[in-house]
Amino acid sequence: MATVDLEAAAELATEALAQWGLVIDAPLELLKNRENFVYRVVSGGEPYVLRVHRRGYHSDAELACELDLVRALHREGVAVPEFIAAPDGSGFTVVGADHAAGPHQVDLQRLITNHGMFGDERTAVAGTANIDPADFTELGRLIAELHDATARSGYTMAVPRDDWDLDGLVGDAPAWGDPLRLAELVGEDRAAVTEAIGRIRASIANYGTPEHRFGPIHADLTPENVLRTDAGLVVIDFDDFAAGWHLFDLATALYFFTPHPRADEYRAALFAGYESVRPLDAADYEVFPAILLARGLTYLGWSADRRGEPTAEWHAHTVLPHVVQLARAINAG
Repeated sequence: MATVDLEAAAELATEALAQWGLVIDAPLELLKNRENFVYRVVSGGEPYVLRVHRRGYHSDAELACELDLVRALHREGVAVPEFIAAPDGSGFTVVGADHAAGPHQVDLQRLITNHGMFGDERTAVAGTANIDPADFTELGRLIAELHDATARSGYTMAVPRDDWDLDGLVGDAPAWGDPLRLAELVGEDRAAVTEAIGRIRASIANYGTPEHRFGPIHADLTPENVLRTDAGLVVIDFDDFAAGWHLFDLATALYFFTPHPRADEYRAALFAGYESVRPLDAADYEVFPAILLARGLTYLGWSADRRGEPTAEWHAHTVLPHVVQLARAINAG
């Protein structure tokens, strides 16, 4: 597969814009480059966000499934992006048939005017993030509204996306890679994580998958995927959406703050906001530590397959001790 660098991605983005009939007023502005190349685009004075998707990350049917969900949430009044249909009426376009990089999916959405992200993963882990607990209450409420609206809209996935079921989280071949392959995980720490994986499987299997606990979820509600706006918080980037436990979204929102001095306060506020919309029960609270650790293990698996990348190295060295601590807590019962 051809390597897509910044120059190639910009060329693919420009080709896609032509299909929408948009002429850019200024050079493309790169906002993010991780799984996708994400650009800010201005055309006719109107700002947009354009994503050039990593080739092969999702099939056309899987991407269409994702955009259908976001549109359903938008119709239900949830604070999510507004996507612009391609000229043929589909949710995205495919460009690059004649490009050395090969065909790539591209979608377009209206830019959301914002004051920045909810927070930052690194300051959360470092314990230096200064976030009002009331913000976590608002975030919890938004997550619950997202889950409620998904069910209310009648949305169903047209094709299976099951990365976050039990096997996807802690099976023999986890969706994001095996955390035990991380070279830094050795000795007693490795033994603790291995034992905890077995406990996670038993706990989550016992919790089950009834509709009020399991269904389509965002699955990547990190601080960087929530924007602060004048109208409140907005959830973006549904790239990793799939079927999973609703608590997994709460775990993702909280995970990087678990080493924070105010972690307990933030967790209480997040859950209070969620429960103001969707009540939880004793089983939800009992299984949450297992789901929180499962979330952490997915990042270790992701990092094991991306050694040398700055984010992967940060997980492998800075975040790993906190994951081991969560594992030991699970094992202590």
